[in-house]
Amino acid sequence: MRALLDLAVYASVRGLFFSLGLLPQPLRVAFFTLLFRLAFLIMPKLGRISLRNLEIAFPERDLAWRREILSKSKTEMARLLSDMVRLPKLSESWAREHVSCDFLPRYAELLSGSGGKGILIATGHLGSFELLGHAIGLFGMPLSAIARKFRSPQLDRWWTSLREARGNSIIDRRGAFKAMVADVSAGRSVAVLFDQNVTRNHAVFPTWFGVPAATTRALALAAIKTEAPVVVASMRYCGADHYSIEACECETADIYQDETLSSDERVLRLTQRLSDHYCEMIRRFPEGWFWLHRRWKTRPEGGEESVYS
Repeated sequence: MRALLDLAVYASVRGLFFSLGLLPQPLRVAFFTLLFRLAFLIMPKLGRISLRNLEIAFPERDLAWRREILSKSKTEMARLLSDMVRLPKLSESWAREHVSCDFLPRYAELLSGSGGKGILIATGHLGSFELLGHAIGLFGMPLSAIARKFRSPQLDRWWTSLREARGNSIIDRRGAFKAMVADVSAGRSVAVLFDQNVTRNHAVFPTWFGVPAATTRALALAAIKTEAPVVVASMRYCGADHYSIEACECETADIYQDETLSSDERVLRLTQRLSDHYCEMIRRFPEGWFWLHRRWKTRPEGGEESVYS
């Protein structure tokens, strides 16, 4: 029975992707935007969580502004899904014409000057993040990315093949640390989504928008172990079907070289720097982030009560 259910889900998703792939991009975005608006109506909890997150991140802004950002975020989530549908059709020429990245020359310099190591890329759910990795592959600099697998084997194999179509590779989130370190040590860059809540036993607690947030330790641990360059990156929609990859290099030398710091202190200090860079990117493009995720769900031990009522 489970196998038949998996097959039905796989066939349904493939059929939906094929059908939506026949539509022009603006119609796809409009369709998914409508679905998100309906989802928020049916599940009002999503709106409450999103507005609470916006209140935490932007306490100086009024409710009207937060509601406006939440409304815009539904369109950006819709754009993410629409971009996922068209990934198989995107070419290098499309990427060169539609995606800009001022940081790309510096990225190439870091790769060539890293002593054979790859680059650790700290990223997250800001803008069209699936397109971000795909575009870097199209630019001729394929990377590895850590991702959660689907429960359906057929669906997982198909979606992984799309993600890996441009030379990228997917690392299973389970037991990813060893593979991440191995890839970076072998000269391959690895992208890590680090902006979502994790359980306390896997967490370090840097502040996000001034509030401690449970954040994966794996990224900083891999950086400290390999002493590889670390870059923070995101994808921003600029209008007229054009996108910009925003990226910056994170200073790490002082953390790598400071022998007075304990392992935990190094992890926290580096994760805090990455978080600060990423929060600045969110501030510049607030409608692009996943506000419906309970980012501050896990609280530090002995800390304050839940921030969500």
